[in-house]
Amino acid sequence: MQLEKDETQHAMNGPAADDAAVLFAELLEEYPYTEPKRGDIRQGTILWVGDDSVLMDVGAKRDAIVQRQDLNRLDESIIAGLEVGAELPVLVLRTAQKDDELIVSIKRGLEDQVWQTAQAAMDDKAVMELTVIGQNKGGLLVDYEGLRGFVPSSHVPALRYLRNDAREERKQELIGTEMPVQVIEVDRRRRRLVMSGRAAARHMRSQRLQELEAGQIVTGVVENITNFGVFVNLDGVTGLVHISRLDWQRVDHPSELFEAGDEITARIDSIDRDRGRISLNRQAVTPSPWEVLPTVHDVGEIIEGTVTNVVDFGIFVRIDVGVEGLVHNSELQPQQADAPFYAPAPGDTVRVRILRIDPDRQRLALSMRDIEPMWQVADDAEADAETEMTETEVTETEVTETESEPELDSEPVQPEADAQAETA
Repeated sequence: MQLEKDETQHAMNGPAADDAAVLFAELLEEYPYTEPKRGDIRQGTILWVGDDSVLMDVGAKRDAIVQRQDLNRLDESIIAGLEVGAELPVLVLRTAQKDDELIVSIKRGLEDQVWQTAQAAMDDKAVMELTVIGQNKGGLLVDYEGLRGFVPSSHVPALRYLRNDAREERKQELIGTEMPVQVIEVDRRRRRLVMSGRAAARHMRSQRLQELEAGQIVTGVVENITNFGVFVNLDGVTGLVHISRLDWQRVDHPSELFEAGDEITARIDSIDRDRGRISLNRQAVTPSPWEVLPTVHDVGEIIEGTVTNVVDFGIFVRIDVGVEGLVHNSELQPQQADAPFYAPAPGDTVRVRILRIDPDRQRLALSMRDIEPMWQVADDAEADAETEMTETEVTETEVTETESEPELDSEPVQPEADAQAETA
């Protein structure tokens, strides 16, 4: 039995083994290897990981080496993933000639992969959020998967309309922030990667416009105020609330109601996608004064209002909720013989009684009959004030006299006391 084992071992180590080695060498020579050339990108498999180098199979007759200086340039996340069996793209730095080693770079291989990704992103017009890592005279620098991208100042929306010192200060403030951009130029030979925030904003604006519909209720942030209305940012697109659609009551200037940064809710009245214009209506999402009126005032109630117009058949009066009511001529205060002549004029404050409220027809009937007019109320108030002042003066006089009486009474006390003393 032992003899058979010895014979088997001899056979394995003898001529048969030599023949197998020769056969393997011949097969290796016949295998259709494509020898790598400098600059080639190969997919490599890690065979061994050392402290200063990594050995990889890149499909060549000789294993490739990744040197320490290349490993030192890798991110920590990549270093952590370097283990036997891991596959990574590599770039051939030096081919194996004679006794030279085959040197490859993982760093350059990964960069090549990123360049390909950047090219695909440009072809697809993809929008991505990148971190601003620096700035120079011409614009901003952003990080794109380890590559440094350049965004010209003219392509940064946040720098629009800014000049000189203000622009430089704003660029510095943007460092560390996220910025939506599109790739607009890829030049791998010159290692040039150009991005555009303006193109990204335009692309996102187009997409956002497709999402919005007329009649939709939206909420945005006031970004600019003008004499004619308020511009509102709606997640990347801008809409306008015209001054006539800001409120049910008259607005002389939009700044009376809003300031930049305020949140505002409105209805989309119309969208012009070709011109990128959105018309908003804040009135549509706030209660109409005619809806509010019946909840705050009752028929028969006497209130104050302001005359807005005088016509042949009566006067129009605006009350506190912002609606105008009519005082028909038949409901005007009759002129009294002993009263001064009074004719209401625009701007006058008058007292009126509510006769009828019709929210559906938006009608408000008012009356000034049997109501003490404002001038009479003012006279009465003035008379009351004079009476109160007179009473105050009389009271003060009485108090003064009362305080002085004990001094007069005290004068005869001393003689009387002296007389009693003498009698005693």
